[in-house]
Amino acid sequence: MFSDFKNDKNYVKFFEDTIKDFGGVGRGEKKKYVMRNNTTPFPDKGAYFGCIAEGEDTTGAYSDLSIVVFPSNERESAQDRWLIALGVGSLGFKNDYDLVTLPGTRRLFRKYLKENFFVKNDFQDIESSDGFNGFCSEIPETLENAVTSYGNVLLTCSLFNPNNKEESEKLIKTYLAIYATLRHWPSNGIHRREVNAALVQQSEVNDDEENVRNLLLKRKYVVLQGAPGTGKTRLAKRIPGRNDIVLFTQFHAETSYSDFVYGIVPKVDSTVLGYSLHEGVFVQAIREALKTENAEKKVFLIIDEINRANLSNVLGPCFYLFEPIMSGQNVKIELCPKNGDNEALELDKLPDNFFVIATMNTADRSLAVVDFALRRRFAWYSLLPHAIDEVPGAGLKFHEPEFNVISDIFERYAKDEELSLQPGHAYFITLDSDPESIKDRLRYEVMPLIKEYLMDGMLPRAKDDFIRFFREYANVEMFN
Repeated sequence: MFSDFKNDKNYVKFFEDTIKDFGGVGRGEKKKYVMRNNTTPFPDKGAYFGCIAEGEDTTGAYSDLSIVVFPSNERESAQDRWLIALGVGSLGFKNDYDLVTLPGTRRLFRKYLKENFFVKNDFQDIESSDGFNGFCSEIPETLENAVTSYGNVLLTCSLFNPNNKEESEKLIKTYLAIYATLRHWPSNGIHRREVNAALVQQSEVNDDEENVRNLLLKRKYVVLQGAPGTGKTRLAKRIPGRNDIVLFTQFHAETSYSDFVYGIVPKVDSTVLGYSLHEGVFVQAIREALKTENAEKKVFLIIDEINRANLSNVLGPCFYLFEPIMSGQNVKIELCPKNGDNEALELDKLPDNFFVIATMNTADRSLAVVDFALRRRFAWYSLLPHAIDEVPGAGLKFHEPEFNVISDIFERYAKDEELSLQPGHAYFITLDSDPESIKDRLRYEVMPLIKEYLMDGMLPRAKDDFIRFFREYANVEMFN
């Protein structure tokens, strides 16, 4: 029952104390928020407590973003489950519309909430409640009475057990710390340290190399996709073992079936006009795999920039062989006719010891579109820009402050499809012996890339932040 939580677990008092710790109370004890408490006595419907925007009325309908806790009031306290949410007042948006249109507002909650939570995909949508209704399929009856009429205006929410005081207080602090960040409550170092301490990101150990190795064992044909500088090609070359056979090729706009598989080419070193059969890197790799199949030696074909070519033309009938669960069919594909000492090559499946690692630059908008049939035949692994602990060689330095600022700008302003444009961490690795090298990297590599994005109409709201970044870190004006 709710009354059981009023003494040793007084969450209403804890809620307001936390707001004060985060800078929600200014000089002269002026509050930067309005507190609402609709729990005493506990109503049959609509019980809640929380904070709303400064300047709103203390009772009645309100506007803009709020943090609200909906307590349940079950007969047995052990059955209680409460809901904490970022909600929008029933009067809709007055001052916060620009705030919710920033993708970074939604990402803050996705970044710091851990389990049993719901985040609405579109924070501007306060008309539908489909996702929220699915999330709340197993909530207590008394909580259902409270939140039924608010489902369409709840942008994020988390279900928690109020009997677990430590976890409950941690969750309340997380929500209020994000809200304090959005409202710019912290006004000194103490406030900022308190907020940062509450925003503990879920620890994720992401070993890309190990993940790709495991994925190859299951799927065999993998595309590493990511923005420039995320280490796609470097990772592809690190995967094969010392005793494995590796063949490398790079696709471009003119790459054809005869380049990749086989074709007829003129004899350029002959005085008499003649032609010879050219075996492409794909056929060469298959022949190597067939020769070493019994020796259990792996053969890797690395295809750099796979989507720079017209893949349907380049692969031709070989496309059929990349079926991920291919186990031998009645249909054989002729890859290459007899060529000198080499027998004709016909396959109904690719060799078991044959693997393909391809790379794809997600930031290049001029590239060919990868069709869905090809996507089904490959596994797709995304490499994301991230801060690194170890540089890839001696005498190198990773410039984390510069990387973090660029990353924060993308996190705040980039739409989901624009996140793939963020320059990778390799852009921020320079020679340790040259302290000016990072400025040159920013001026002559990163800034031209960002300017191109802006001129193409991408990340328009981030323009001022980018200008300030290059002015501060590279001593250069982005626009004259």
